[in-house]
Amino acid sequence: MCGRISRARQGLEYVVPLMPDVEYPEDLFRPSWNVPPGSKQPVIYSDGPRLEHWGYRPAWAIARKVPMMVNARLDKAATGTWKSMWKNNRVIVPADGWYEWVLEEGGKQPYFITPIDGEPLFLAGLSSVRGEPHEGDGFVIVTDAADAGMLDVHDRRPLVLTAQDARRWLKPSTTFEEALALATDLGTPVEAFRWFPVSKGVNKVGNDDPGFNEPIDEK
Repeated sequence: MCGRISRARQGLEYVVPLMPDVEYPEDLFRPSWNVPPGSKQPVIYSDGPRLEHWGYRPAWAIARKVPMMVNARLDKAATGTWKSMWKNNRVIVPADGWYEWVLEEGGKQPYFITPIDGEPLFLAGLSSVRGEPHEGDGFVIVTDAADAGMLDVHDRRPLVLTAQDARRWLKPSTTFEEALALATDLGTPVEAFRWFPVSKGVNKVGNDDPGFNEPIDEK
């Protein structure tokens, strides 16, 4: 799954590889090394970045007090509301990496997962926002089955695209079938990532520190 991310670069490092000429407010990308669901974060549309709420709850979920969804499974793309978002409201969630937790002696140990090449990540996302956002509207991150060999903490991980594939993901002319094929066949493989234990300070929402992206001594 993907329940916490890090995004601490200048906005141009995420935006320029996808759309070099677009303009946006300079303060849109505020650095954070501990980005939680439920907060407003920049996502990138085909016409540029904007702030949106991380998390989605349709009307029925609000009525039943069901918790918001922060991820969308790739294997559910053709079902219900998800298919409409796949067709019409694909976004990119910029990041530097994401966190997962391992239950170890002494509590939950966070691990940071990040690309070996150090380049920005382009996470495939979906949004329910159409025009003015309503209660429950927001974006989710698409997840796929975790590859064998990745940190054994969860059976799912975010769908990471290259800049070239992220541009295709964003294009309004990309059909549902093309987007699904792209997501199914072209996600970044496990060999492109590294992961290591980091400070347990990241466990608490509200804590924010550049050190959360640095490995700690496993001893």
